[in-house]
Amino acid sequence: MWLILMLGVVASASRVLAAGYCSTNTFPTNTSSMHFSKEPIPYEYGFQDKFKSIHCCVKRYRSIEWFKDGVAYPWSAGVSNLILYPEAANQTLYTRRAARADSGNYTCRLSNETHSETHTVRLDILEKPTDAPKTMFISKDQWAEEGIELRLFCEALIGRSYLADARSDLRWWKVWPNGTDGELLVTQNETKTTREDVKEIIGSYLSIKRVSAQDYGTYVCVVHSNEVVSRNYVTVHYKHSGAAGEASWCGGAEVPWRALALGGAAGALLLLSVLACHRRCTPRLLLAARHARARAATAAHRARVLEKEFDVVVSWTAVDGELVRGALLPTLAIKYKYRVHAVTLSTQPDHWYSELVGEVSRGRSLVAVLSPAQYTPQQLLTALRQLRALPVPPVVVLLQDLPKLKREAKDAGESLVEVLRRTRLVAWRHVHERAFWTALRLALPLPPPPKPAAPAREEKSKTIETEESKNSRSGSLTALV
Repeated sequence: MWLILMLGVVASASRVLAAGYCSTNTFPTNTSSMHFSKEPIPYEYGFQDKFKSIHCCVKRYRSIEWFKDGVAYPWSAGVSNLILYPEAANQTLYTRRAARADSGNYTCRLSNETHSETHTVRLDILEKPTDAPKTMFISKDQWAEEGIELRLFCEALIGRSYLADARSDLRWWKVWPNGTDGELLVTQNETKTTREDVKEIIGSYLSIKRVSAQDYGTYVCVVHSNEVVSRNYVTVHYKHSGAAGEASWCGGAEVPWRALALGGAAGALLLLSVLACHRRCTPRLLLAARHARARAATAAHRARVLEKEFDVVVSWTAVDGELVRGALLPTLAIKYKYRVHAVTLSTQPDHWYSELVGEVSRGRSLVAVLSPAQYTPQQLLTALRQLRALPVPPVVVLLQDLPKLKREAKDAGESLVEVLRRTRLVAWRHVHERAFWTALRLALPLPPPPKPAAPAREEKSKTIETEESKNSRSGSLTALV
């Protein structure tokens, strides 16, 4: 009967202690849905003849697990005498009498649907009070906006008083710019605390209702025990308050992951938009700039252009004849005003150089139309080497995608991949695809600039076709025959 009554009293005391410990003096440590309702303390001390409890106060969690030195709860008597108190939502470990074997690292692991948190407390069970004080907790450096409420906390286990004039005390001081300790300001209040279970554990809160400019700086928690002095420092930094809805962050504060993620996504989207705009618009702008310079060309430049009989020599094999005659040649000659000359090549590329070298000498550029699927890698390498040997660098229009090379073709130490990288390639997609024509025109020289307008008194001469225009037209028409 007495045993049951005693256990009931102990349980009631533990419940009150756990409820009071976890419901006051809250210190949220993160902005997720699950957070600690009291800032976790890294060290705990107790004595064998006194009741000892450990708390892990948290809100909005789904499950909690306890470990001692990596061993999951429940523990055997050889590991720990501490047990869970279910009425405190398993946030409290307690025992009626502690033993030295109960010392160790106790870890609470909390989790919910989206987050997981762990905290470890080092518990030391002492046989008797120590001679020197031991700091159990000191607040971290703070970044605070003006006008908010701020609290700092310091807690320590004081030593045994064995001298008649010894004093044991814990209090806050403000550190002035010259490095000396000074009294707190009138707007800064200090509140002393004492543990109910261990009287030798004392603490002190430093409270500021509204932070102002004079409250920023360094504070020191000074613990006196006998003739030993322990000092721990905390600095309060100024934190800029951003505009409404703007996330502000200083080093050491909570990282605004959501704002960073949104900013990263917006930056990535902007980068993709810039790349797409660059790919679409830059070739057109370059082509427009070339035409603008051509309109300002001198008569001497126009004469040098007309030294050649054709602007573009287009070569192809019989396999690609229908597409070249029906789309490529008319567009170059009629729409873009090139003087075009057409040359039909043999199916085998071994003699393309001899077939083209005379015709290319009459033109300013060469366009070679190829269907890569019609050739083996070795034949394709031969064709490109024949074209690149000509005095005019070729522009190769690919009517099909290049095949995946299972075996790399080589000739005289030169590989097909190397030749392809050094050749100007333009992929054909559709006759109405503007990007193809822009890329092709950028690879070719501009057509002859128009002849300056004749004076009004020579209006009659406009109706007479000059020999030069006849040559130009006849050159374009050779592509359409």
